[in-house]
Amino acid sequence: MKILIALGSALSLSLAAPSAQADPLADAQSAARDARLADDPAWADLLQYEPYPITGQLRSLADDKGFFNAPDGARNPAAELDATLARLFEPARAEAPDEHPQCRFPARHHWLRQRLTLSPAQLPEQPCPRLEKWAAEINPAGVTLVFPSAYVNSPASMFGHTLLRIDAAGQTEATRLLAYTINYAAKADATDGFTFALKGLTGLYPGTLSSSPYYAKVREYSDMESRDVWEYRLNLTPAETRQLLRHAWEIGATRFDYWFFDENCSYMILRLLDVARPGLRVAKQFYWTAIPVDTVKGVVAMPDLVTDIRFRPSTGTELAHRAKRLDPASLDAAIAVADGRRPPQSLGTNTQAIEQLEFADRLVSFRGHAGKLEQDDALARLKAIQIARSPLPTIDTGTVPAPPRPENGHASGRFGLAAGRLDGANALFLDLRPAYHDLLDPETGYARGAQIRFLDLGASQREGRGWRLDRFLPVDIVSVAPRLSWTQPLSWKVRFGWERVLGASRATSPMVAGGPGAAWEWGGLLGYVFLENQLLGHGDLQKHWAIGSGPLAGLLWDVGAGSRLQLEAGRQWFNDRRLDRSAARAHLRTRLGHRDNLVAGYEWSRIELPDAERSERRVTLGWQHYF
Repeated sequence: MKILIALGSALSLSLAAPSAQADPLADAQSAARDARLADDPAWADLLQYEPYPITGQLRSLADDKGFFNAPDGARNPAAELDATLARLFEPARAEAPDEHPQCRFPARHHWLRQRLTLSPAQLPEQPCPRLEKWAAEINPAGVTLVFPSAYVNSPASMFGHTLLRIDAAGQTEATRLLAYTINYAAKADATDGFTFALKGLTGLYPGTLSSSPYYAKVREYSDMESRDVWEYRLNLTPAETRQLLRHAWEIGATRFDYWFFDENCSYMILRLLDVARPGLRVAKQFYWTAIPVDTVKGVVAMPDLVTDIRFRPSTGTELAHRAKRLDPASLDAAIAVADGRRPPQSLGTNTQAIEQLEFADRLVSFRGHAGKLEQDDALARLKAIQIARSPLPTIDTGTVPAPPRPENGHASGRFGLAAGRLDGANALFLDLRPAYHDLLDPETGYARGAQIRFLDLGASQREGRGWRLDRFLPVDIVSVAPRLSWTQPLSWKVRFGWERVLGASRATSPMVAGGPGAAWEWGGLLGYVFLENQLLGHGDLQKHWAIGSGPLAGLLWDVGAGSRLQLEAGRQWFNDRRLDRSAARAHLRTRLGHRDNLVAGYEWSRIELPDAERSERRVTLGWQHYF
């Protein structure tokens, strides 16, 4: 009997030995392979994997070796998953808990723990003091997509911008400004559009993720840059919001090359949403480009993702609303108070005086934020106005009307095909513009008077001849900012590239053009004038280059609800003395539907060259399609 007991005990110990010697890491890696987690789209989102446009081979958008745990992790999802699991199982370091891989890659850790159902006994959870403190300060409960409208005077914000506001638990209207934001932007060093566009188009800027209070962003956008802000509340759960924050923590210290049209602020924000809710795949809608306003449309189009939309008017929009409530004499008096030419008390104490004082108060703040007033001068004027306003009762000045929402505007890409006459011959005309908006496009959802065209291409084919390039403009920007009694913004324009500036019979030539201007508005008419300067090079010129300057005047007229007419005329004189150029043009755009236009155009030009003088006409009738 004792022998049988001994044999039974030995057999039990031998069977238990493999279990006691089990390797939790090896088991986890084996389970991950069996479940094919490396092929899961959620793993691809966590590692920022995207296929190459042509070969389809996966590669990560991250340009930082520290983002990966395997030597070939940037291109090998399976190797990266194995290596990540190995690092997550590393023993804790009491002297540096925040450096543990679970703290460096919390989103991957959370996803793998859930998918593999790893218990604390199998994979002990390591403390992450810095991450836990950051998350506790944010107190995440939900997410709002924020879209500040386009700001043409800033190279980094010409297309608008998107960021995320992390809404806190128990947040109210009064505390909404205290919430934190997640923002991705290029770490740019350029202040001019040319340099920013060049570096942004070639990925020479690093993209950085940052977090800051919402009130600081609102002050930057609304007060300093006078940009309207749209807020799209999303239906992400608190758990999904926490996973979004974990991934933001992972990529916050990671370098990504910033590409203007695709790997930009909006695209990275969409990828954060995809990580928060696996299967959402909203970023997949934007394979080639991710223009901010288009990504807003993509988010709104996702079923049941957006639950509420709110408009936050900028200081400039609010001032315009208040100015319309005052008659001309009252508005002039309020401006005189803001200018310091009239004491605030002289306005009186009635309801109209209260509106005037409030307008003057906001106008002084507006000028101070814009740097048009010295700080001490602005503070002194504000103090005087507020002393006069403080004893008077509260009044209702109405709600600032919200303009059409950005997602209701036309798509940013545009293709055009037209037929007509060029230099006395029948011709076909082809136009392609990947981005984004010009002065003739419908303004719904876009900034009035702002033209921003990138990579604009035009070609023509005259009867009996092949296709020829008419223009290629990497950058073409026009800011037509109407002057008002209370603000006199500068209009300006700049473009560079290749154009057929010396007539249809001559080849395109490189050029840079632009200059300052001014604009005025009368009802539905928007008029403008520019001093247009141009530097061009061409082999037919006496010196192979020339510098010219001259006036350009234009008028935009909204002819009914769906049509717009543009008239322009200008003349330039060049230093060559034997090169002068005059031009006049008229273009009419009529909307056929949400994506299509009917367009007609007439252009006349007269060019004096060293060896010739000739006039030329171009007449077109065509169709445009937004995509």
